Amino acid sequence: MSYFETAVLRDGEPIVVRAIVPADKALLLDHFRHLGPASMRHRFFGAKKELSGKELAYFTELDFIGHVGLAAILRREGEERMIGVGRYCCGSADGTASSSAEVAFAVVDEHQGRGVGTILLEHLTSVAREHGITELVADVMADNVAMMRVFTNSGFAVQSSMEGGIYRVAFNTEPLSTSEA
Repeated sequence: MSYFETAVLRDGEPIVVRAIVPADKALLLDHFRHLGPASMRHRFFGAKKELSGKELAYFTELDFIGHVGLAAILRREGEERMIGVGRYCCGSADGTASSSAEVAFAVVDEHQGRGVGTILLEHLTSVAREHGITELVADVMADNVAMMRVFTNSGFAVQSSMEGGIYRVAFNTEPLSTSEA
């Protein structure tokens, strides 16, 4: 499935939100290399220096049903740059469907605070609803205040619990009626 939408960042700059495709391996590597140490730790729960070929395939060769990835693309002077990625993955190891999916995000440091994560969350949640996913869950490190703010300000009824310095965040994919306005 293809997915392509335009969006506007908080400062008014337009971006494209589109499905991640296999041809995005180079863009994804560039995105990965622009994540600072804290961003890397928040996304992968530890230090990571490189993405393996197997990881690149996993992150770019998606079925767009149970494993969906969206990229926030900034276009400047004819160049495309992947400034954020968001994805969800659902189902179990045996391939059975699930109404719940794990969600994760990474926004390159220089574009954090511009609304990229919020935009990706909105689009991923919409795609999830279309595929019958009723709940999104995420593990967020306690010091990742910015990501917790994205979830708590999302317009969804967010529930969270903490264990071992990790928040487990869960919310229904149907927005609260006040957020639709």
